[in-house]
Amino acid sequence: MIDDFIECQLAHADDLAELKVSLAALRLLEQKAQGVSVPFVTERELMAHPAVRDGLSFPAITLGLALQRAVARGTLLAAQIGDEAPRYFANDPAGRRAVDLLHQALEIPSEPASKIAAVMRTVAHEIERLEQIEVFASTQEDTLLVEEWLTCGYVLDEIMAAVQLTLRSPRAKHLPARGIKDVTVTLMASPPGEPSEYFEVMIARTKRLPDEVINLRERLDRPPTPHEYVTLRNATGLFGLRATLEGLKRLAESDTFRIDALLPSLAEQEASALALHISGAQTGIHMRELIALYESSFGLPPTGAIASEMQTLWAETSDMTLWHSIFEYAARQNKRSWPYVRKLILNPSHDVFTPAPINEAARFAFNEYKRRVDHRLDASIAADINTVSQTVTDTVVWRNAFDKAAAAAALNWNYIKKVLTSPANTKSERTNGRAKYAPGTPSKRSGNFRRPQVTYTEEQRQAAEERARQRNEQRAKQRATGK
Repeated sequence: MIDDFIECQLAHADDLAELKVSLAALRLLEQKAQGVSVPFVTERELMAHPAVRDGLSFPAITLGLALQRAVARGTLLAAQIGDEAPRYFANDPAGRRAVDLLHQALEIPSEPASKIAAVMRTVAHEIERLEQIEVFASTQEDTLLVEEWLTCGYVLDEIMAAVQLTLRSPRAKHLPARGIKDVTVTLMASPPGEPSEYFEVMIARTKRLPDEVINLRERLDRPPTPHEYVTLRNATGLFGLRATLEGLKRLAESDTFRIDALLPSLAEQEASALALHISGAQTGIHMRELIALYESSFGLPPTGAIASEMQTLWAETSDMTLWHSIFEYAARQNKRSWPYVRKLILNPSHDVFTPAPINEAARFAFNEYKRRVDHRLDASIAADINTVSQTVTDTVVWRNAFDKAAAAAALNWNYIKKVLTSPANTKSERTNGRAKYAPGTPSKRSGNFRRPQVTYTEEQRQAAEERARQRNEQRAKQRATGK
């Protein structure tokens, strides 16, 4: 299967997520083919695969879109029976026969087994037991409440504990049966064990409202529901803030404003725009390299709007080395967003590529240079400072060099570097503002000069003693004669 994919379809695959999902699906199908005549895979199985779970950005969103592209390309075949999860087959004779048979089969659709429905059934049974009623008739309002609980991050155990705490006291016979609405106050009184982003933003309000949520709230003139919030944030994570805001604008201009139409609309627009720009970029080697650079940095190919901006910026800044450096710098700063990269390309900051100080002396020199010489520290000067700071590590020496340059009216790096690299600084190691001289060299301490020690040979010592004896004898004779 994988060999056929490599020979026939790999050359046309232009989406990284589609490529990863296709290879993972074909590998699983090959493994299943050893025990099943017509194997198939599901989204749940693919989500458990490391290449999908750890290799895709927002896998819960991108997996479905990648499978749609794989089916559209003909790599995989999809078949669905009722409300079951789609089954994906290899596009070979056996897979095509299986899909045809499944499409012809007349099966009764099973009841949707969504997470909300499962929690609703469990809660309803517990209410029936505690309230001693035969059937708990849930309403649409109850379903929305359970959906909000799950979106906040509450799990089934927390919900069931709140139900039991709320209904633990017996109900008076003349009062109506209590329900899900009565549980809300008890449940929401304590935060969930693992609060979701929706809870922190909309309920606890410990985080600021995202821009797209503010936009939607103004259009709806009310806070978004949990479903609307999750759908909107998923759209932003997959397509970016700008595309999401434009999508909301298009939805507002239509007759009916349905948030569920946002993701399909953005996906369709991106697919068509991306195909157009990638096909148009085939004649430009630089665009292929820029698209590959964007994809390797951010994990997803650029949207059509971003590809258009990249083409425009390339006409102004055609230095590929600069593009690579800016993308790498954005990754190091953990700012993996196209607006940040675009801002650096349009107006590259003077300090963007300045190396960081390697030690305390270099850090002091960086600050001193910006304060006294030039607030814009050139990258080449910063590299020189790092090099010199490896041998001159005392900040006092650096301060003295800056002071000396200021006294000579020569506050520039060349003069400061000349002072720092002079023999007085390179041959001595300064500590705490004092010069600590190497052994064997003269040193002045407390105003006294200490001469170096001299070692004499035995012959030199005896000759010196003989000269001293002769001088003493001569002085004794002079005193005896009175001269």
